[in-house]
Amino acid sequence: MTVRKFEEIDRDDVENIFSKYWNDPIFLKELSNELEKHPSNFFIAEDNNEIVGVAGHRDIPAYLKEFAKTSKPVELYVIASKYKRKGIGKILKSKIVEIARENGFSEILLFSPGTHDNSWEFHDTLNFQRMGEVTPPDDDEGYVWSCIL
Repeated sequence: MTVRKFEEIDRDDVENIFSKYWNDPIFLKELSNELEKHPSNFFIAEDNNEIVGVAGHRDIPAYLKEFAKTSKPVELYVIASKYKRKGIGKILKSKIVEIARENGFSEILLFSPGTHDNSWEFHDTLNFQRMGEVTPPDDDEGYVWSCIL
């Protein structure tokens, strides 16, 4: 499996993966807009020329700032894979950690709502620690994780 930067030619495959996890058209449009505005923030996992996962980071939103313990945090904005329990998410999460370090970030924060509680055990991996509960302005209550780099 290889991980590389997102390219526009990947958009349909990536959006299909997004639709496996999210059905809210407003959030799907937000994801599509982020791909368009900040394509270099997204990474693709490929296996035998098949796009099997995507992960992306962005500046942390205001509601996460209270959880930051360092001066230069970044948000692990999205992580999704076509197949579960194949190690794709772990590889992508490791790539985001690597990229964040290379870009001088000091911490990664991520949010996962209660509607995605089946992913919470995964978020407890790779030195990510649960920081607490939060209800974002545009989402359901969930948990925040942090990884100090």
